[in-house]
Amino acid sequence: MKTLLTVLCLVFFLACNQNSTGRPETALDTGREFIRASLDGDFIKAESLILKDTENVQLFESYKLFYNKLPAEKKINYQKASYEINKYQDLNDSTTLINYSNSYMKKPMDIKVTRQNNTWEIDFKYTYSENLPVE
Repeated sequence: MKTLLTVLCLVFFLACNQNSTGRPETALDTGREFIRASLDGDFIKAESLILKDTENVQLFESYKLFYNKLPAEKKINYQKASYEINKYQDLNDSTTLINYSNSYMKKPMDIKVTRQNNTWEIDFKYTYSENLPVE
């Protein structure tokens, strides 16, 4: 009986702590999810976090093509890579810059996270124009 009560309490606690949309609730969490999804090649997850405007959508499509053309070994190295947040900077209440690097490339990169309609999203235009490697 005690075990059943413990399990029910745990389920209730977890249900109460999840937001209804399944989206990250902070700029930092949004950035982290985007970074991990991008390294893993999980474009469905990464794209769900992108700010939906014409330029962002087009640039993200270009990024997917770029990633898909990488040799399998590079993709595996990205998937195995860890990442580190080097700097987190709130520019205002709706814009945050996150500087990070991954253990494979070891190159500091920035992403811009913006909040619109209480939803944090990645402004990929900023990420793409500032950081994409030239190969």
